[in-house]
Amino acid sequence: MKSTLNTDRKKVPRWRYVYCIIPSKSEQDFGRIGIKGESVYTVHYKDIAAVVSNSLDKSYEVLEEGITHQKVVESIQKDFCLVPMAFGQVSTEADVKMFLSTNYHELKGILEKLDGKVELGLKVSWKMDAIMREIVTSNDRIRILNKQISLKPEDRTYHLRIELGKMVAEELEKKRRRIASTIYKTLRAISVDSNENKPLSDEMILNAAFLVGHEKENEFDEMVNTIEAEYGEKVNMKYVISPPYNFVNLRLGR
Repeated sequence: MKSTLNTDRKKVPRWRYVYCIIPSKSEQDFGRIGIKGESVYTVHYKDIAAVVSNSLDKSYEVLEEGITHQKVVESIQKDFCLVPMAFGQVSTEADVKMFLSTNYHELKGILEKLDGKVELGLKVSWKMDAIMREIVTSNDRIRILNKQISLKPEDRTYHLRIELGKMVAEELEKKRRRIASTIYKTLRAISVDSNENKPLSDEMILNAAFLVGHEKENEFDEMVNTIEAEYGEKVNMKYVISPPYNFVNLRLGR
């Protein structure tokens, strides 16, 4: 008797939406968790497979379907080492298999690099009220100028306020660079790989990702806790586990 999965796939649309690549010799069916509620399954070449769902569309809007893409990849990551694909990768099943075969050795190498490791993302942002109080009270020039401004009518302090703003911005940037460098170097030392990304806002001090071996996760967690204890009065820290997007950038049309 033929499996339901194989029978269904003979009648499916032409396109396949690709979420990630995993090591697998046997077919996997992850259920109807894909974009548009489609079933998520595997397309194979040797001992690797693309995790896909059927698609009637050739393009997607990240604002509409990006969360589903992310959730599928995160779900697969619970049970498999994976190479995440960029959002919106759609092709025919034949071309997906061609991609797997053409890039087989590279994909195997990436999977070996990522095996037994996890991406840990860290975003550090200022608590602006706290850091501004520290800057005003710890810098004599800023404190004196701020006092001068407070004693004059507002219409006579325009240029002084501009000067004060520049001084505060310079001091804030010095502190940002110092703290970001210290945190990044500390965590990089216990990571296999790391990537420092551009801050997403003026308040953000550090936006970084670290590839960490499972055997080092507890040590990494403890170090993050130590950093938070040291800087926590003036910064907010967001620490998350995610698929290794920062260490892989794969697209079907390479």
